Amino acid sequence: MRKRLVVVVVVLCMLGVGISGFGAVRIGITQIVDHPALNSIYDGIIKALEDGGYKIGRDVIIDRQNAQGNMQNAVAIARKFASDKVDYAVAIATLSAQACAQVITDRPVVFSSVTDPVGAGLIKKLGKNTSNVVGISDMPPVETHLKLIKLVFPQAKKIGVIYNPGEPNSVTITNVAKEAASGLNLTVVDIPGTTPSEMIAALNSIGPDVDVLYIGTDNTAASSMEAIGKAALRLKRPIVAADIDIARNGAVLGFGFNYYQVGIETGKMLVQLLKGARPQDLESRLISPDSLMLYINLDVAKSLGVKVPADLVSRADILVQNGKEVVK
Repeated sequence: MRKRLVVVVVVLCMLGVGISGFGAVRIGITQIVDHPALNSIYDGIIKALEDGGYKIGRDVIIDRQNAQGNMQNAVAIARKFASDKVDYAVAIATLSAQACAQVITDRPVVFSSVTDPVGAGLIKKLGKNTSNVVGISDMPPVETHLKLIKLVFPQAKKIGVIYNPGEPNSVTITNVAKEAASGLNLTVVDIPGTTPSEMIAALNSIGPDVDVLYIGTDNTAASSMEAIGKAALRLKRPIVAADIDIARNGAVLGFGFNYYQVGIETGKMLVQLLKGARPQDLESRLISPDSLMLYINLDVAKSLGVKVPADLVSRADILVQNGKEVVK
């Protein structure tokens, strides 16, 4: 009898079926677009699952989907997850999270990298909620970004915010920037675009009239940063970014979260659910400020004639100089 049980367990493992309950847990993971920050979140989630004792392909089956920046695709993916009856849905970025929350109401939905989950209608408040939705917010320190701009660019008066008005996260960041700017003697100017080509057109048109360019956690901008970075350099306008991966494509400064760590924290929340917790038992929260990183590109600064204060350079977590990136 024992030999037969061993054979059954071996066969189940070969088929990718978990031993516990003789069935693997199915997790659908969807992200709004392909870019390094969101990909890092996915990698962090997988690492947290593995650290939690779950073997991918045996205990956990992952269905990874990408909406290619399209809300209709995000809704279609959410419906696929509902139809396939995945056990858990994980949504990376606001639009994917909204799609899953609207479509999937009978099983846990975990959101990650959502700037304003309350404003996006995902939850009623940070902390515990009564719905099936829970997750991690990556609301960046916008006022700190503006203070950095004042420090490094003391003559700056007009800040051009590049963003997609169709992304709720970006609208929130832009509005917060406008509120914070009034107390810092700065003016925020919209540089909107719903597609990369619209963004570049708006940048070419409005960019010459601003002093510094600011990019939050906009997914459209992130997916087209190479072109935006080249356009900004051509216009001789420095970029300050709220995302390190965005900053790596042409910014002078970046101050943002380590998105791999965002993924780790999201994955830990998912592990709690796998071990029996309910979404209502867990608290939706902001990612810890401990995962914030400062990026400075002295090469771009030099090409624009910008002098970054030495004490700020000494505090950088990632420094680019003479074509080399050093992570401290």
